[in-house]
Amino acid sequence: MTCEPRAAYGLIEVDILRTSNRRLSGLRSARLLVVSLAVLAGGCTTASHAPEGEETAARAPTDAIADYREAVRLDPNSAMSHADLGTALAQQGALEEALAEFQEATRLDPTNTVFWLQLAEVYAPLGREEDALHSLELGLEADPGNAGILNQMGWLHATAKSPTVRDPAKALAYAQRAVEASNAGNANILDTLAEAYYANREFGKAIDTEERALKIAPGRAALENQLDKFREAETNESGH
Repeated sequence: MTCEPRAAYGLIEVDILRTSNRRLSGLRSARLLVVSLAVLAGGCTTASHAPEGEETAARAPTDAIADYREAVRLDPNSAMSHADLGTALAQQGALEEALAEFQEATRLDPTNTVFWLQLAEVYAPLGREEDALHSLELGLEADPGNAGILNQMGWLHATAKSPTVRDPAKALAYAQRAVEASNAGNANILDTLAEAYYANREFGKAIDTEERALKIAPGRAALENQLDKFREAETNESGH
């Protein structure tokens, strides 16, 4: 399977999280860039599928990191400052340093689901899928109805390389909950559901769901590639 930006950790759609989490700082942009893991990991990553995360963004300038370090120095108990620094570090590929900042952010404010998502996103390219799963589980405890967390759980269980994390049945359950929580209006969440059907070898349902996603986001190459994958699997299974 060819890597697409859609299938790697990248941009988290913050708006979908704000319905249940309103702690985001005004210093933040509308979207939180964590990192393009497909580039950093040298290939496809399988643990994330952020809602509406196909765009790419420029790496954080070094002076931004200096600014965030100063913010942390001035207020070391600010969870948002640690998360901001972690985001900037991750954009520069300093994943181990970013990991420490996101860990501190979740320690200081364990109710902020965005921090748990960011932490999971940094664990994945480090080969720590179990830790990514645990982070998402803790985020889900903080907000059981959060569509972003539910979506990431579905994607991780559907695509993880680790046999202890990959679980197609759980993938389907979480993806269905994410679709319900988002009112079936988000193309990437529908794509996660399609991937979950694919993982369960329900290829016809995967095709139908991916077509629904493409009606919301027509022409998106990543979704079209997914649809081709599902159709090929259905053809191979039928022997035609």
